[in-house]
Amino acid sequence: MVFNSFGFGLFLPIVFLLYWAIGSSRIKWQNLLILCASYFFYGVWDWRFLLLIFSSAAVDYLAGRWIAVSRSKNSEIDDTKAAKKVSKSQEKKARYGVYVSIFWNLGVLFYFKYANFFLDNFKALFNLPTETFSTLDVIIPVGLSYYTFQTISYTVDVYQKKIKPSDNFLQFVCFVSFFPQLVAGPIERAGRLLPQFASRRIFKMSQAKDGLRRILWGLFKKVVVADNLGVAVSVIYAHPENFSSLELLYATVLFFFQLYCDFAGYTDIAVGTAKLFGFKLSENFKMPYLATNVSSFWDRWHISLSKWVRDYLFIPIVKTNKKSKTLRFFALIITMTAMGLWHGASWTFVLFGVTQGIVMAIETLKVGLGKKPKSIRQWLHQYPIFGRTHLYIQIILAMIFFRAPDINEAWLVIQGLFSLPVWQNFQLIIGAKIVVLAILLAAEFLTAKKMHPLEHLEHKLSTPLRWGVYYAFIFMIIRYGGPQETFIYFQF
Repeated sequence: MVFNSFGFGLFLPIVFLLYWAIGSSRIKWQNLLILCASYFFYGVWDWRFLLLIFSSAAVDYLAGRWIAVSRSKNSEIDDTKAAKKVSKSQEKKARYGVYVSIFWNLGVLFYFKYANFFLDNFKALFNLPTETFSTLDVIIPVGLSYYTFQTISYTVDVYQKKIKPSDNFLQFVCFVSFFPQLVAGPIERAGRLLPQFASRRIFKMSQAKDGLRRILWGLFKKVVVADNLGVAVSVIYAHPENFSSLELLYATVLFFFQLYCDFAGYTDIAVGTAKLFGFKLSENFKMPYLATNVSSFWDRWHISLSKWVRDYLFIPIVKTNKKSKTLRFFALIITMTAMGLWHGASWTFVLFGVTQGIVMAIETLKVGLGKKPKSIRQWLHQYPIFGRTHLYIQIILAMIFFRAPDINEAWLVIQGLFSLPVWQNFQLIIGAKIVVLAILLAAEFLTAKKMHPLEHLEHKLSTPLRWGVYYAFIFMIIRYGGPQETFIYFQF
């Protein structure tokens, strides 16, 4: 079930009415309804993977409890030396919970998402016959990369004493499978989302209205803008050898904005849907196209993933030797390579991550005369015209690897960028899609201090005008929506 489907249009109001009919005082029953709704929502894709997501929740819940139990004996000992000895032993025992969680989650992720990639490359590296290892006949479960990262962060945070382990299995399973953010994020931290399942949610009309407005804006982004941009992108990228450099550049730029509107549109719908049930999700985008360097871009794009790899991969690597600039340099490359591979088991995603990591590492280098030289990142931020020019060159080139299905296709596009700069297909260039994109970006820019352009609309427009705006958006979504496509980030 996808957000831009008729089925979700029926599913959401039914769950919403049942949820609030139960009453705010019955938290357990509301959580049980959320769990059933989430499993139904997920099971529509493939019910067989419901056992997998339940198993992941159970493993990590038990891992958290194991860590808590392993440490519980320390408080019973009064003698300081004995307590330290027991503490060291119990900490070692507590680590087993983290090991089990990481082994399970990364093992599941590797089997379903990366096993065939490594098997194929192993055979190619050693020139082995195709029949040496049979390719695994597996389907990648929707949302696997999201909920595995979410549960890994839970056990690591419990072990590091950043949060207390959950003692309520129902609340924990809801945290893992909450349907608004289950299949494409945001990747929520347990410290932020899990307590919301333990607290009372009170219905607020203003919150519900804002949730609906956020959903409306997200649908407009996805259906009217992203899906229409995708038509031109798909035509050109299907046969890049038939198009000139300007047309390929045009398609790649369009793909960047298609990807943004697609994924940010999903996030808007997810955040808005969660608001209808009294929950607050993390923001995942902050106008990344206004960044002045690649490092800043990743602070604004898919923020929940960027923060996750920073906190659980980059910082632990750097901590091994805080004074080493070389280590920090390579830690950025390793982190961004892992982020690229997170998106998919393909060399195009690996190269996407590697190039981003190299550029980010270079941006940390300090240049300039005087006692206080600035990093390249600081110089680019100080001169935004040069910074954004640099950013768009790097991001657009990286988008080629992100969009192309394989290395050969990416190379064809890169070669095509150096062909004669002529326009042959004007019908792909001129169209309402560009005007609508410009309006969307302008609306976001002018309302930068708000969560979304439709926020607090009732304070600025009279009731007739406000409803006129709502109906205009609904009309555009129905009338000018592009061919229905699933959200791009669902594949990751």
